[in-house]
Amino acid sequence: MNIIEALTNPDTFFKKLSQKEISLKEPFLIVLIFSILIAISAYISTSIIYKIFPPQYQQVLAFTKIIALISTFIGGIVAWLIIAGVMHLISMAFKGEGSFKKTLSFTGYGFLPNIIGALITIPIAYYYLSQIHIQPLTITQMQNPMIVQEVIKHIIPKTLIYTNTIIGFAVTIWNLYIWTYAIKYARNLTLKNAFITALIPTVIFGLYQLYSVLKLL
Repeated sequence: MNIIEALTNPDTFFKKLSQKEISLKEPFLIVLIFSILIAISAYISTSIIYKIFPPQYQQVLAFTKIIALISTFIGGIVAWLIIAGVMHLISMAFKGEGSFKKTLSFTGYGFLPNIIGALITIPIAYYYLSQIHIQPLTITQMQNPMIVQEVIKHIIPKTLIYTNTIIGFAVTIWNLYIWTYAIKYARNLTLKNAFITALIPTVIFGLYQLYSVLKLL
């Protein structure tokens, strides 16, 4: 697997890949690494946010944190399945030819930019969030959702949010670039139809990630 070629020249990469036997091993490994990284990112963020809760809440929140991490990890794999499924369905309108296994395999490589993005944002997030000193809320304050929401918003530095937004936008464009050629060769489409097919799920995926960041503003 030529990672550099997949990232910089997906046209040639997927053209070569389409001539080989379909395998889910490499794309699954890519998505697995992506899922682990977003789980780590979620752990860093929640570990800081949960410090606002009183000590007597911590034991319950520890279990909640584990559930959240597992959900985030599984979410990465589910995102792969959904994106591949949506692209496969849309490509039917353009009379695409090729198995779903091939679509699933090829779209898995499109998560490579997300791994790079996570490797950049995780250290940045750790740097900013590890310097935050938080005063836990009182029981009375905890009973007011508005107070809790405002405190959480003020915990996350705006610089971190804007940085993640910019990196996230760049990663989404990169996703689209790779997925366009991935679905082109997976389903034997023209470049124009492949772009349209890849555009819809990429925009949805990108907007979801953007919302996850901007809701902290």
